[in-house]
Amino acid sequence: MRAKLKSVGFIFFIITILSSCSLWERKQFEYTYQQINENEILVDFTKINPGSWDTLLLIPPYTTSDQIRVGYLDSEYLEQIALADWIIAAAYLENGNMTAYSSCSRSPTDLDQVLEDQDSVLTKKFPRSKAVFRFIKGEDGTYKLKQ
Repeated sequence: MRAKLKSVGFIFFIITILSSCSLWERKQFEYTYQQINENEILVDFTKINPGSWDTLLLIPPYTTSDQIRVGYLDSEYLEQIALADWIIAAAYLENGNMTAYSSCSRSPTDLDQVLEDQDSVLTKKFPRSKAVFRFIKGEDGTYKLKQ
């Protein structure tokens, strides 16, 4: 009887942990952009994720979970995405909680340009209304953020 109670308690504990694990509820949205013409690209995160969110958090490569700060499990997960030099992680937040994410390729548009200090690992938040970025092709053929 005692062994049965321990088994039931252990199963209840595992179910409780898994049901509270926020990563099971996260949705990944594919990073896309719109080619306006041969010289202009639009990245509109409200179209990438039309769901419910109020803040976009951009996470440059090599950012640690301590710097991300969106909950322990979510921060640890985003840190793993941010290990790749060719990826900018984007987290969609609602009331400070992560609801979804995207892995954003740094080519042809490099969202690192959106960050204030491109050589740091500081994250940057944008309200939903400001989560649209335009890039213009420069003379060297690369796309630069339109200021």
